[in-house]
Amino acid sequence: MRSLEPIMNRLDRNALAREPARVRAPELARVQAFTLLELLIVLTILGLITATVMLSFTGADQEQALKGAAERLALRIELARQRSLTRNREWGIFVESETYRFAEFDPEQQNWVTQTGRPFDRDDLPDRVRLVLDLEEYDELPFENSEGLPQIVIFSSGEITPFRIVIEPEWRTTPWVVGSDGLTQVTASREGAA
Repeated sequence: MRSLEPIMNRLDRNALAREPARVRAPELARVQAFTLLELLIVLTILGLITATVMLSFTGADQEQALKGAAERLALRIELARQRSLTRNREWGIFVESETYRFAEFDPEQQNWVTQTGRPFDRDDLPDRVRLVLDLEEYDELPFENSEGLPQIVIFSSGEITPFRIVIEPEWRTTPWVVGSDGLTQVTASREGAA
């Protein structure tokens, strides 16, 4: 019997050791698991953070499109100035509230021919913007018929009608300005920037 006693003691100890484990297991499971409410709160917070980030990227996309449109317009006007110099012909820019187009003066026909070739074929302004044109008055123009005359004239000498085109978006932001004093290069900058 003496040899069975240590075995019985071990069994009793093992049984006691297992007993508290059974009691602790449900308590541990309750402590380590997340409730449905906690999961819903975390998912809601993640959704709000994601929406905020997406909205900030959308705003940045609009701003980038606005800046790109202003820079492309300035570049196209400079390209038209170069074409005017190389072809020894006057060019013009018709500006409306939502679009603009380039034209070349045909001296034989005495009319303005809209340019349909790249890069003058489209204006690709972003949606929800309008153009506001501010220019100095003409003193005297070398054209017989001033009817149908573009607002901005690019002379074959390289001079251009002094102008400012303000690209105003519908959303709250500082507009972009494309302009020239008539002799210097056309620039695009934020309104109020030096």
